[in-house]
Amino acid sequence: MTRFFSVLALMISGGGPALAEWPAESVALGERDHPKVLARFGGEVQTPALSAYVAEIGARVVAGSDRAGENWHFTVLDSHEVNAFALPGGYVYVTRGLLALANNESELAAVLAHEVSHVIEEHVEARLEAQSDALVDGAVSALVTGIFGGGENRMGNAVRSGVETAFGQMGAYSKEQEFAADAGGISLLQAAGYRPAAQADFLASMAANAALKAAMEGRAYDETTAPIFANHPAPAERQLQALALAGDAVGQQGVEGFLAAIDGMVFGQNQRAGLVQGQSFIHPKLGFFFEAAEGQRIQNGARQVNILGPNRSTLVMSGGQGQADLQAALQAWAAQIPRRDRQGRGLSNVRRLDINGMEAITGTVNLRQRGQRTTLRMTVIRFNDGVIRFAGKARRGDEATADLLWQTVQSFSRLSEEGAAEYAQAYIEVRAVAAGETVADLTQQIMVRGFSEAQFRVLNGLAADEGVSTGQLVKMVSF
Repeated sequence: MTRFFSVLALMISGGGPALAEWPAESVALGERDHPKVLARFGGEVQTPALSAYVAEIGARVVAGSDRAGENWHFTVLDSHEVNAFALPGGYVYVTRGLLALANNESELAAVLAHEVSHVIEEHVEARLEAQSDALVDGAVSALVTGIFGGGENRMGNAVRSGVETAFGQMGAYSKEQEFAADAGGISLLQAAGYRPAAQADFLASMAANAALKAAMEGRAYDETTAPIFANHPAPAERQLQALALAGDAVGQQGVEGFLAAIDGMVFGQNQRAGLVQGQSFIHPKLGFFFEAAEGQRIQNGARQVNILGPNRSTLVMSGGQGQADLQAALQAWAAQIPRRDRQGRGLSNVRRLDINGMEAITGTVNLRQRGQRTTLRMTVIRFNDGVIRFAGKARRGDEATADLLWQTVQSFSRLSEEGAAEYAQAYIEVRAVAAGETVADLTQQIMVRGFSEAQFRVLNGLAADEGVSTGQLVKMVSF
């Protein structure tokens, strides 16, 4: 649940203006898109202490601003992606993937201060007006609403391509807005007593992480063209400005408190929401898996799984309550499609079948949305005490693409207990370096398959030639 921290902010600042209100339009945008953000990024972490810690840092940051008396909402998203962004009305988000990459409290505060500055300067609203599109209305909403909506706009294309941006913004701020948010963030860091150069430190960590990700995927890396920094000044340019603005100012780093807060945090993908492994989606907790066909890409969400395919085809998998009659379940599901989008009488080509030993039923609906004619195949599979639902949409007449969607549906299978045991949940473990231990020694102790020394260095903010010292706290990964 999102938390409100205006009172805490005032307590930290020792006073301030009476409770103010965001503009009604800003509040409406934030309230509208907050559920979409939760759906796209795995929901909120189920660790109240971690959420409270991040909220406390956020409150400390906004306490030094001229908007300390307003409602601010700080949310930690249960996503392994390195991301942070803001919505109008005081909504600020960071992912646990970002928390894993940060190395101290001042770096976390730098990210929050940057996003808070975007909100205070109304950059989000300015961007929405320029693009005539909400941050997630065309992009994330297209995935949340799945088969019943979504845009053909540039934002949607960006999300389909997995585009990230510096400090996680999915929309394109101008270069001037980014530099302004950096400068405003550094001022807030100083007012809060944090080390101002922490912003430059975290930009360096993001660049190192992006380069490592490119190398692991066999791609060349150029920070001026990397997707994570698309539409933004290159991180080196921002680092130079951040260092110049920080000057010789000192402040709190907060290493021990930060590492204590993330000790035990889920690392990587969360079993609770299922795992994406290449073309496979595995849910060890619920006991199933499926294989995406060639050319498709799996994108996991809090409430559903989206499979994005060629020719703008989509396949959405979700769960539902069990019903005695599968045909009734299929009919009730199809009835949710707005009449304006349907062509014909509704469901046709209904047939019962067996999918890997499970009872199933499927049917098709012809749709016409925004002038596009598509065929929607809806499939309901009886699974345990409920049902699994697949909805695949392809352009009408594109049988090859429709066959790929159907191939993915037919791959749905139960996962054995032995198979589920292969996917243990990983966690961050913080511990002190023992006498004589090296980076190579520590890396070898991490039992995650394929975990490299380069990954250990990026995780702990270590340069390529930097060593560790006895007693130094480091982030390990354990099961």
